[in-house]
Amino acid sequence: MILDAPMLATLRAAMLPMDGTIADHAEEILAAAADAIPAARRRDLAYVDLTAGSCLLPLAFAAGGARSIVVNDVATRTIVAARALFAGGDVPAGMLEDAIAGRLPSRAHAPSFRFASDYLPEAACRAFDLLFHADVPAPQAATLRYLALRHVLRLADPEDGFRVLLTHDREQLLADRDEDWSRFVARLDEGCAGLARDLDAVRAGARAAAAAGGARILHADMRDVAGALDYAGPCLVAVNPPTNGVDEYVIDDQIVHSLVANRLVPLSRCAEAPAGFWTSRVEAALAPMPRGTLYLVWGGDGAMTAEACEAVWVRHGDAVHRSAVEFPDGRGATWGVFRRR
Repeated sequence: MILDAPMLATLRAAMLPMDGTIADHAEEILAAAADAIPAARRRDLAYVDLTAGSCLLPLAFAAGGARSIVVNDVATRTIVAARALFAGGDVPAGMLEDAIAGRLPSRAHAPSFRFASDYLPEAACRAFDLLFHADVPAPQAATLRYLALRHVLRLADPEDGFRVLLTHDREQLLADRDEDWSRFVARLDEGCAGLARDLDAVRAGARAAAAAGGARILHADMRDVAGALDYAGPCLVAVNPPTNGVDEYVIDDQIVHSLVANRLVPLSRCAEAPAGFWTSRVEAALAPMPRGTLYLVWGGDGAMTAEACEAVWVRHGDAVHRSAVEFPDGRGATWGVFRRR
């Protein structure tokens, strides 16, 4: 399950661009998994990711030739990415050009600019709509939808997400003395060239993912999925619950979700306290696993301390690998690979 640096770079270019920490440790995680699985059985591995996020780890295990992959997440953006990377069809350059030019048929939709104009210029919303709502065969539609998602994510700030636009005028943005909009404008200026580069990256990622024996994509709360899966071994399950909060647990890019849903996503708060939310998801994921199943876990930088998280993990299995992570702001986390007792 160890991939070379060029392959991991290819997968990072194809993954859903989002903030996070687990993807930053993909090399170590792959190495830990390889150490935990006898070399003769690595090609028989089934990898299950209950909250796949950026999809980097599913991509990596797929590229490593896993027997099967399960990708699950409650977040819509992850499922849009997964459908393109694991079940999408190739989009010829001419189809992309036709989509952007408005020459493809389109499914009925409300213009995204109506509800995203505070954050995105009309041209970006129009490009999103032309790609995301193109009425083409399902495999190509999946790829175009992911390109649409990446197109608007390119306009988000890496740290702060989407910023409120005080003007849509390019020159006024560049002349703003209070805020630097140069990166935003540069990405606006990329236009179709940026989409073409995205298409190349997604193609390469999808080709790498095709090395897996098969992939299944689910879109549900991990506690509702975990008990219905087949954990025939060897099997590694990534158990990293989402954070409870607003908008499908936690969404730091509500505008993207609004575009995907073609409506403004309503706020809805989780009724559970953070620790109870985290524990209930982890317990629901670990309980149905048969003895010998490997599970990948991460915790300590959210609702609970690393020690409290590990107390849950060790109730079900024994550590075969454990690593501590320190962040510049003084926070820390622990991740590990455990074997179900």
